[in-house]
Amino acid sequence: MEVSETDFPYVRRRMKQVGIVIVLLSAIMLLGPGCESEPGMDKAKFAELNRAALDLQAAITSATPCDIPDTLLQRLVSGTTALKDRTTSQEERDLLGAYTNLVTTYKDGLLLCKYRNALTQFEFVPKGRIYVFQELDPLVQKYELSTQSHVYQPTGLHWRSIDGDSIQVIWKNVEFQIKIIQNMINYN
Repeated sequence: MEVSETDFPYVRRRMKQVGIVIVLLSAIMLLGPGCESEPGMDKAKFAELNRAALDLQAAITSATPCDIPDTLLQRLVSGTTALKDRTTSQEERDLLGAYTNLVTTYKDGLLLCKYRNALTQFEFVPKGRIYVFQELDPLVQKYELSTQSHVYQPTGLHWRSIDGDSIQVIWKNVEFQIKIIQNMINYN
């Protein structure tokens, strides 16, 4: 078969089309394995954790949020631990991370509750204030709680306190974290 000069534009166009097809097939073969979809979120895995989070929300909005039973914390901790190696998708890992953040924030609130009543029997701690023990310093910084400086007159030692209602800042963070979790569950 002979090719004449008039056939060159056709041959060039055909070679260009074949080249484009080869490039597209190569791209599909290279990118194809990375485009496999992950399994979705198995909401049933998180059902117990979700119940515990809703129980926590009810407890912190009650009249005595610092009197939450330890069993609620244990339900959250054991639930997150049990799911640690059972998450199969990115959505499940993100949700488990949100529950882990909830546990951390909840523990912070319980720690502040523990110290809220400490030293209240001593006259040098003003009514409605929480003495900032060394253990509370990270919470003061993390939640940007405002402090008040004091001087213990008999010794001249300086100390700090936070408002007794500072616990509400942490409980608001717990509520916000629960809303994030609910949104993740409802919209995934």
